[in-house]
Amino acid sequence: MVTIRFALGMLLLIVTEANSQSGDTLNAPEKILYNAKIFTADAAQPYAEAVAIRGNKFVAVGSLAEVKVALGKTARLVDMHGQCILPGLVDSHNHGLQGGEGLLHANVTDSAETVEQLAAYADEVRKNGLGMDSNVLVIEGLNIETWSHIPQLSNIFNNGIYSKLPVFLRGSDGHTGWANTVLANLAGLNKAFIQQLTPDKKKYFGYNASNEPNGFFADSGFYKVEAVMPTHQTDYTKAGIKAMEYNNGLGITAWLDPAASDIQDSGNPTLDAYKMLSQKHLLTAHVAATVVADANGNAQKQIDAVKKLQKTYNSTPNLQVLGFKIFGDGVIEYPTQTAALSQPYTNSGGYGALMFNPKKFGQFVTLADKQGLLVHVHAIGDLTATEALNGFAAARQANGYSTIPHTITHLQIVQPADIPRFNQLHILASLQLLWALGDPTTVDIVKPYISPELYKYQYPARSLLQAGATICGASDWPVSTANPFMAIYEAETRRGRLGVLDSTQCMPRLAMLHGYTINAAKAMMAEKTIGSITPGKYADLVLVDRDVLTVSPEAMKDTKVLWTMFEGKLVYRAVGH
Repeated sequence: MVTIRFALGMLLLIVTEANSQSGDTLNAPEKILYNAKIFTADAAQPYAEAVAIRGNKFVAVGSLAEVKVALGKTARLVDMHGQCILPGLVDSHNHGLQGGEGLLHANVTDSAETVEQLAAYADEVRKNGLGMDSNVLVIEGLNIETWSHIPQLSNIFNNGIYSKLPVFLRGSDGHTGWANTVLANLAGLNKAFIQQLTPDKKKYFGYNASNEPNGFFADSGFYKVEAVMPTHQTDYTKAGIKAMEYNNGLGITAWLDPAASDIQDSGNPTLDAYKMLSQKHLLTAHVAATVVADANGNAQKQIDAVKKLQKTYNSTPNLQVLGFKIFGDGVIEYPTQTAALSQPYTNSGGYGALMFNPKKFGQFVTLADKQGLLVHVHAIGDLTATEALNGFAAARQANGYSTIPHTITHLQIVQPADIPRFNQLHILASLQLLWALGDPTTVDIVKPYISPELYKYQYPARSLLQAGATICGASDWPVSTANPFMAIYEAETRRGRLGVLDSTQCMPRLAMLHGYTINAAKAMMAEKTIGSITPGKYADLVLVDRDVLTVSPEAMKDTKVLWTMFEGKLVYRAVGH
């Protein structure tokens, strides 16, 4: 009788624990999650029903019977009741701390679709102080379509109360901005300044036939206005906490920060902030970092500088400096048009701005690759993509096929002849496919201004995939939302409010799930430790509210994260779950 009672007691204990998804149970040092629909992103075992976790690592994946033998009798059992579990999601291009810092300020996050909506928001954040940086009204996150309505912007922000108040508007793309007349005058952005610029500098500013500036500026033009902006100290603890809350809430447990420092700067505040967050146990993501460099500059000097950074930061838990970020060009949309194209913009006859000398870029990449440093290239225009691939080809020819996963990101326009070269050269494609949809940013302010031959090659994701390229999911947050499920929806449907943007380039959902897991981990040089639910890897998991493998695209887009686990501990839990 005692034996029977003992057995019944043990069964009751197991059943009780099996039905518990409390924080204590999920944070237990040893636990088994079972009766789940698990997508592992591991090609050797793509799907499973149970996973065993000890400490911060996965120790077994498979059926409940298979994983139970990996842990002791004290392991907690958690019945997932058929819910869907994914590996911790990975973003191969995410400005984490910059995004977190942006959440501390006035930011429309692309939501103000009209100038009138922007004006209402500006009035609100001016009155409540959220938008005021000292004596300047600063608003971030403007949809780049806004720059097609500069006369309306001028009418609102150069009259009434704004006739005496400096206003600085920053585009969500990070490449564009606008200053009202008060701020432009303070900065010396006037007719005399525009007239004395050389053509290669002048293209970064907006102006009329009489050389009168309209307040718009892009890329290298930022310096003129930022020189008179108030200086302030970023609270990196608050920014870091915001960044972690935001990304963990979307299931993101790792990212590559592509501009965590600049090789020309004397300090490294972003890297210092990541290190500080790690030391305070507030860094709830694996972060790989690249440093903005000048491909036309002294390559060895910059390599030595990055190696020094590695000695300073790479012993920090969950922080690794990998190499360089190279800006190859700007952006393609009117009126900026700084992306480098092989055919001229139809309105101006210009070809955009290739920001590196092709020969020097090849030499830079070859030397960096030889010394084990990664190069991550921003390329929007097709000419930039071609020249970036040419540079990587030079490195491969000189050094052989190293294990360094050099990456080209954005890739809005890619020539068909270049598509197979990604696989041939072992170059990863980091794609922000949230942008690959039929809306004003890909139609109204692009299509009329570039050659039809180029326009049809926008975001050729499916062609890259079919040619064997490794597709890595990326957001470029805070340029746009980091929500992987929205990005996967657009990658799968390419559907926006102006229709579908080339249905032949729609991506399979499974390929995108791999893109946001194991493939993006490769871009971080971390595929041996994260990116899939595999024994020995860090226990990063995401529980979502639907089976993302089987629901419709429209249902998948609205996927909610119920909880996120980082290294075996919950770091995010939705209210009520």
